[in-house]
Amino acid sequence: MSNWPSGHPEEGLLLRSLDGELPARKARQVRKHLEACWQCRAEMESLEATVAECIRYRKQVLAGLLPEAPNAWQTLDRGFDRVDAELAAAPLWKRLPRLAPAWQWGVAAVAAAALLIVAIVQFGRTPSVQAASLLEKAVAAASAHPAPVRTIGIHMRSGLPTLHTVGGAAGNWLPLPPEIRMAFQAAHYDDADPLSARAFQAWRDSLPRKTDDVKTEPAAEDPHEPCYQIRTQAPEGELASVTLLLRVADLAPVESKFEFRDQNWIEFIQVMEPPFQPDGSPVATTHEAPLRPVVPSRPAAVAPRLSASISDELQVVTLLHRIGADLGDPVEVNLTDGKVLVSGAGVSPERQRQVHELLDGAANVEVRFSQPEAALIMPPADAPATGGDTANVGIQTRLEKQLGGRAAFERFSTHVLDGNEAAMAHAYALRSVAERFPAANEQSMAAPDRAQLHRLARDHVAALETQVRVMEGALDPVLAGVGGKATTVPSAAGADAAWQQAAEDTFRASRRLEVLLSVLLGVTPGQNAAGDLPSQVLAAVADLKAGLGRCQTLLAQ
Repeated sequence: MSNWPSGHPEEGLLLRSLDGELPARKARQVRKHLEACWQCRAEMESLEATVAECIRYRKQVLAGLLPEAPNAWQTLDRGFDRVDAELAAAPLWKRLPRLAPAWQWGVAAVAAAALLIVAIVQFGRTPSVQAASLLEKAVAAASAHPAPVRTIGIHMRSGLPTLHTVGGAAGNWLPLPPEIRMAFQAAHYDDADPLSARAFQAWRDSLPRKTDDVKTEPAAEDPHEPCYQIRTQAPEGELASVTLLLRVADLAPVESKFEFRDQNWIEFIQVMEPPFQPDGSPVATTHEAPLRPVVPSRPAAVAPRLSASISDELQVVTLLHRIGADLGDPVEVNLTDGKVLVSGAGVSPERQRQVHELLDGAANVEVRFSQPEAALIMPPADAPATGGDTANVGIQTRLEKQLGGRAAFERFSTHVLDGNEAAMAHAYALRSVAERFPAANEQSMAAPDRAQLHRLARDHVAALETQVRVMEGALDPVLAGVGGKATTVPSAAGADAAWQQAAEDTFRASRRLEVLLSVLLGVTPGQNAAGDLPSQVLAAVADLKAGLGRCQTLLAQ
């Protein structure tokens, strides 16, 4: 038969057990019941978590608010001794009224538990109150000053990193990619300026139910910059949670992360600070139209302008990567004469239009394309005949037999060569970034620029890894069927002092694989490779994968 009227101990009894206030016999009864009752164990764990939250609140929130005691606490032992002496000297009939019955102690315990629960509920609301207060102050601070032009980086779980410009005149904004805009519209989140306290506040206020968490932590781009982190979780809707970092100094948003219900996420990080006046107030930056190459009547006729920096060059390279203009197009970027010059000969009209739309109006950037001069192309006198490749006809015949005929071999060749072409585009782009921003120059960059440079390089490495996996999946079973044996390349992680050297090694491994594939598939007439060609191709794939692993390791440092 149960020792409790309802079959379970009351909450007040559990709370007294948690505080160690129960007599030994009653405490043993509660302990034995908890061992056999999962419902009461869960309730006890909830009480323990609540008490721990109260203690945390008192230490972290009220630590700096409660005044110190004016005098040291005095011991109560002497007072108790005096009361005990008076009670001992008094007759029994005087002492009886002072001996409270047991039920009064129970009432007192229940009252104390009720007060504790009320306090816990009140304390539990503190993060929401703090989040609302911080957002209200941040919105007021943003409304007090005109929004300057600023650039934010966009990073997604799937897709390439992009840049987005906000502030100033709406006509100067770069639009969000369509897939991001659609995701925000489905989540009922303002996509005009996602990295803003106003948009976060509007979304948070629209939630019927929510859970807030507020803490202080440094910004990812600047570990020395303290920020308030507000994270709001929603139990329903497209967005599962949104995290916003507000700079402690001025409550300006610097980072935000959006986690969607389908496990996708989007991050916004401010990568370019707006300029400031000598008194510390922000300057509203405007985009200037690019200067046309004119011959001034005298040097003073040219308006003075700020010189472009390596940071501006990095921004331009990242923007060109956004539209894929760094993957095979003859587009060149040079930092010269105090500006970033984007040029090229033979660029398609469509690509020229995209680059002009992206960069026209950007300060210290000039776009200048030209058409190549017509030239008479004559074949060399000693050009070899373009007949079939007799040097490796044996391996190609074996491949045809392994694949099931000439048509299957042609499809196999097309698939592998297309994948290799896409891989080489990223290999060239990765080497170009490494050469443009060598390790010595990278050391002089600001932390946000270095982080952006590493993201750009990691993006090319990830794309190259994807293409290599596709080719490996096609090559492994076929080449193994004709006797090819894969080799294990020993790890050389940490051998390179900088990721730029690892990128150069990766490019050389990509070129070696490209040459071997050309010989293997007969697209390079007259060429031959000594030894076991299928095994050499598989070894080249393994070498390239090892180089990409070194790049990833060094870029993560």
